[in-house]
Amino acid sequence: MLNTTEVLDNPFEGWVTLDEASRIVNRDHSTIRFWADTDRITAYRIGNSRVRVVNVEEVKEYSEQANRIETPKRKRRSGSSRNE
Repeated sequence: MLNTTEVLDNPFEGWVTLDEASRIVNRDHSTIRFWADTDRITAYRIGNSRVRVVNVEEVKEYSEQANRIETPKRKRRSGSSRNE
């Protein structure tokens, strides 16, 4: 039998909604949803609702990793110049 004075651990500690996560890492909520939809981060639905939660530390880590990915630089064309 459960002791009513016993405090249970919060099973959702460290988990936030997609909107909360987007505010924490300063990204659009659609970006967080895309990461979850493409399994870049772990997300769980709460019951039968449309609400999904993500691990806030995982989102922060992936967001930092995504910031480090450099966009390839365009190569300059060699050869003739328009100013010649």
